[in-house]
Amino acid sequence: MRILTTLLQFEQQLLAALLLVYHSLIWGGGLVWREDSHLSRYALLLILYGLFLLWQPLWVKLAHYRLVKIAVPLLLFSLFSYFYIDEALFFFGLLMTGLIGSRLFSYSTTRGFDLMVISLLTIEMAIGLVPQAFPQIYLPPSFLEWIQILTLIPILLLFFAPIPDRSQQTRSQFDLMHGVLSTALIFIVLLGGIVINTLYGVNYTDGLLLSVFIVATLAFGISWFWNPGVGFSGLGVLWNRYTMTIGSPFETWINTLTTLIEQPYITATEFLQAACDHLIENDWINGIHWRIESMSITAGRQKGVEFRHKLDEQTSVTLYFRSDPGKALRQHTLLLIRMAWQFYLFKVNQEKLRAEQHIETIHHTGARLTHDIKNILQSIKASIDILQTDAEGGQALPLGLLDRNLKHISQRLETTLQKLTTPELTGAEQQQRLSEWLKDFREEHSDSRLEYQVSLEQDPSIPPELFHSVVGNLVANALAKPSCNQVLVDISVSNELILITVCDDGRAIDKEIEGKLFHKPVSSGQGMGIGLYQSAIMAHAYRYELELVNNENGRVCFSLLRHYSDEETQEL
Repeated sequence: MRILTTLLQFEQQLLAALLLVYHSLIWGGGLVWREDSHLSRYALLLILYGLFLLWQPLWVKLAHYRLVKIAVPLLLFSLFSYFYIDEALFFFGLLMTGLIGSRLFSYSTTRGFDLMVISLLTIEMAIGLVPQAFPQIYLPPSFLEWIQILTLIPILLLFFAPIPDRSQQTRSQFDLMHGVLSTALIFIVLLGGIVINTLYGVNYTDGLLLSVFIVATLAFGISWFWNPGVGFSGLGVLWNRYTMTIGSPFETWINTLTTLIEQPYITATEFLQAACDHLIENDWINGIHWRIESMSITAGRQKGVEFRHKLDEQTSVTLYFRSDPGKALRQHTLLLIRMAWQFYLFKVNQEKLRAEQHIETIHHTGARLTHDIKNILQSIKASIDILQTDAEGGQALPLGLLDRNLKHISQRLETTLQKLTTPELTGAEQQQRLSEWLKDFREEHSDSRLEYQVSLEQDPSIPPELFHSVVGNLVANALAKPSCNQVLVDISVSNELILITVCDDGRAIDKEIEGKLFHKPVSSGQGMGIGLYQSAIMAHAYRYELELVNNENGRVCFSLLRHYSDEETQEL
C-alpha cells in the first residue's frame, strides 16, 4: 500500500506511461500490428486499463471496492475490448479527452500539459485509428512514420514534467459540461474528416484540416455570441436564465417566509398557520398537521399518502401527499417544513424578547415613580419637622416656609401623576434657574449636619425635577448612614461645567456594591439600591453624568455634572 501511495504522486508520469502504451497499441512499434498478435494487443490493452485506473481522477484510488458490484461491467467491457480492440481504443481516446478537457479551467498550472495531451490523443485517433477502421482512407507510409515519431517525442518528454500539487483535488473540480463539450468537438472533427473524404472524395488529410477549420470557426463564433460585450446581452445571459430558474417551490417558499416574518404584529402561531396555507397550494401535497406540545395547527385536507416527521421530543408534523412523492420530493418538502420551523422558533423568541422588554420598561417606570414618591415623603417629613419644632419652641409658626414646602410637595405629586400617563423622559421639561432651585433646596433640607459650599460663575437653567430627585437622593442616602456626622454639598458652575458634589464622612461603600452601582439595583442596607440606579438613568436622559468620585472611609463623594457645548456656553 505504501508503494502504491508513493506511485500515485507521480500523476504526470502515469499519464505519460498511459499515452506510451496507447501509442504502442495503435502503432505496434511499426505501422500496423500483425494479425497473429491479437492476444499481445489485448494483454497490452489490459495494461492500459490498469494505468488508467491508477491515473483517473474520479474514484478514490486507495479505497476498497466490492468486486461483486463491478464484476459485471468489467466483464462486459473486457469482452468488447477483446473482439473490438480498435473500437475500444477509439472510445478510450474520447474518454481521455473528456476527462482532461473537464479540468482545463480548474487547474491553470497544468493547462499547457493538458492541451498538449488532448492534441496528442486527437492525432493518435485521427491518423492512427481512423485509417485502420476505414480501408478507403489512404495515407502515405512515410507520412505515417513521421507522425509516429512526432507524437512519440512529446510523450517521452512528459516523463520529465513536474509533479503537480493535487492535495486539494476534488471531484467537483471536474466540469461535466466542459468534458462532454471537449469530447463532442473532437468527435465532430474526426467524423467530419471521414464524411468529407467518403462523400466528396477529398483527401482525408485535407478533409480533416477542413473539419478542424469549420469546428474552430464555429467555436469562435459561439464564444463571441456567448459574451459579445457590444450591447447584446449574449447567449450566456440566456443560458443563465434557463439554468437559474426563479419561481421554483423552494424559492417561492423562501419569499413567503421572509414576507411573513417581516410583519411585526403577527404571532408565531399565526405565522406558522399562514405559512402552511401557502405550502399546500403546491399540487403534490394535500395537507399538513402540526402538533406542538399541547397545540395543533392544521392546513388543507388530511387524506392521501401520510408521512410523519418528528422535529423534537414535543413537536411533530404530519404531511399528506396526493400520491407517493418519492424520496427526492419528500426530502424537498421536509426541507421546506424545517425552514418554517426555524422561522417559527425565531418568532417565538422575538415574542419572548418583546415581553421581557415590556416588563423591563414597566420595572423602570415603577422604580422611577417609587423614587419620586420617596422624595415626596421626605418633603412631608420635613414639613412635619417644622411643625414639631414650632410646638416645642413656642415660636410663631413659620407659615411662609410651610406654605412653600407644601406647594413644592403639590408640584411633585402632580409631576408624578403625569408620569403615570407619559412615563418617557423628555428634554422638554420645566426649567429653573440654579440659584432659585438652590434656595428652595436649602429651605427643604435644613438638617444641622448639612453644609453648603457654592461657587457660581454663571446662573444656568436646570431641570429642577432632575436636581431635586438626584441631589435629594444623594443627601438622604448620606444622612441615613449611622456613621455620618457631616454632609457637604458643593455646587460649582463655570463657563464649561456644572458640578454638584455630595460628600459625607461615613463608612466607605463595599467594593462588591461599588461595582454594581449605576448599573443595576443593589441592596446594601444603607439605602443605596434602586434610587442610585434610577438616578443614573434619569441623569443620562437629561445628558448629565452621575459618578462615584471618591470612596474612602471618612470621605464618600458622588458627583452630578455636565459639560456645556460651545453653543450652550454662548447662550449662558
